Amino acid sequence: MKDQLQDNRPAQPPSFFALGYDGLPTEFEAENQQYRRTKIFKHDFFAATGLYADANGRLVVLKLQRTYPFFGIPMRWLGARIARHEIAIFRQLQGIRGIPKFIGVFGATGYVHEFIPGEDLSPDLHPDEAFFSDLARLFSDLHSNHVAYVDTNKRENILFGSDGRPYLIDFQISFWLKRGAHDHFLARWVFKRLVHEDWYHYYKHKTRLAPQCCNADDFARANNRSWYIRVHRTIFRPLIQLRRKFLAQFKKSPTELR
Repeated sequence: MKDQLQDNRPAQPPSFFALGYDGLPTEFEAENQQYRRTKIFKHDFFAATGLYADANGRLVVLKLQRTYPFFGIPMRWLGARIARHEIAIFRQLQGIRGIPKFIGVFGATGYVHEFIPGEDLSPDLHPDEAFFSDLARLFSDLHSNHVAYVDTNKRENILFGSDGRPYLIDFQISFWLKRGAHDHFLARWVFKRLVHEDWYHYYKHKTRLAPQCCNADDFARANNRSWYIRVHRTIFRPLIQLRRKFLAQFKKSPTELR
């Protein structure tokens, strides 16, 4: 492996990746079952995610949060904190249709959940009224459990299942209004603000991907951008574009090493 790294080292330094140049484990055990890796979905700054199968062909997903230092600065503590946050939300939402089954914790920075076959939401999939009705119900169920999804602005965060139904599988930056926070005005205000953003992006996706299923109220809500959205686009969009141009200079990723 050392020689391979010397010959095929990614252009990006290891600090750019959650696990450095190391990859996801080839095998792991959960619920007394042995799973073997079949595919790496992604390995970015914050996390690495892979598909695994047991001897009977059952598929699960293993997600590991960041453990590798960022140019010498320890980051395992952050990975463990994010993992605990995401695991707690996953457990809070169990039993809701559209949320994968939580299988178990993996070490200090990871967890396992069932694999949901499907694709990232896109215009090519032609989502219909039934899909968006199910998605609206899914968001309502999250909000009733005091969870705002937050990351709804990107369509790829919504999974279009092979059964035609919506699924949510990534709660890394979701906001959970825990029981003890209900008495705090600021926490309630933040939650209400984030729920509003969830619905704004819901109607944005619906009007763009299934305009034939929309009424005047749907279009009005899709055009009702909050001050938060306007500020975010003004400040962060140039930074995101700069980051993309910077990363575009690098063509290899750690997945090419395996």
